[in-house]
Amino acid sequence: MIDPALLLLAGEQFGVVGRSQLVGDLGIGPSSVARMTRSGVLVALARGTYRLASGAETFEARCMSAQLWAKGDGFVSSWSACRLRGLRRMNSDRVHFTIPAGNGRCGPWWMHLDRSSWYDAVVDREVLPNGLVVATPLRMLFGLAGDVNQFRFDRAAEDAWHRDLTDPTAMAAYLAANRKRGRDGVARLEAFLERCGDRHLPAQSGFEQDVIAALERVLPPIVRQHRLTLANAEVVKLDIAWPDVRLAVEPGASWYHGGDAGQRKDHDRDLACNEVGWMVIRLDESFRRDLPGAARRVAAVYRRRRDELDGSRPG
Repeated sequence: MIDPALLLLAGEQFGVVGRSQLVGDLGIGPSSVARMTRSGVLVALARGTYRLASGAETFEARCMSAQLWAKGDGFVSSWSACRLRGLRRMNSDRVHFTIPAGNGRCGPWWMHLDRSSWYDAVVDREVLPNGLVVATPLRMLFGLAGDVNQFRFDRAAEDAWHRDLTDPTAMAAYLAANRKRGRDGVARLEAFLERCGDRHLPAQSGFEQDVIAALERVLPPIVRQHRLTLANAEVVKLDIAWPDVRLAVEPGASWYHGGDAGQRKDHDRDLACNEVGWMVIRLDESFRRDLPGAARRVAAVYRRRRDELDGSRPG
């Protein structure tokens, strides 16, 4: 029979337990631990950590195993911290784990270790409600910036902003305080902050970020969250805009613009923009099938409006 206390502990830790917990906290002798391992009841994950054979080796189980393996040092970071915090498209099964530079221990193949002299156990990490110790949002993004290209970092930073994990003001302050750390991350974070400009709202969805990426390949620089004053003096914000030709694109994800009431509101807003000389193009998620094609069509509209406006201006 398996000790009920062992089952309870494993249930609280994604099916994973540490050898020190088994021997020190639960009073299970070393020989009993060895016997349970030989019989297949316990499956070794990292040195000194096990999962119950009845439990799946999930990503969270690996994160907990890394945490127990580190014995109080370190935290889940970069891609892995992003995944635990719910950021989109963070699917690597390897666990990025940051430990102090002086820690020379080696982990299993699925553990990507970042030995860092830039390590503050109080400032750089926090405990999630599920018990996993992860990088704070700002440290998480700074670490991620050194591991991915600019496009992927921008998506992650927008997503973190949208989830209220951080914002450009906090990112800028963090960058100013840690500019000498991780030079690759500095350049990407600077580029993202420059793109934000004075924008006060994040992109609303991953689809919006995809639309922006497609448009930027074939069109001049985009103005985000452009403030437009309507005829009734109301001020609205256009997600994607080119003020020089009074053209805007509004990406509409189904969970943000669903239902008849939402459509009526959008149409009324678009008509109000038309009244002051602006054209608004709405792209819903059906355009995801061919975003490059949709971007080329928007570019054709941009060129036509530019030519028409140039022709109407006095020479």
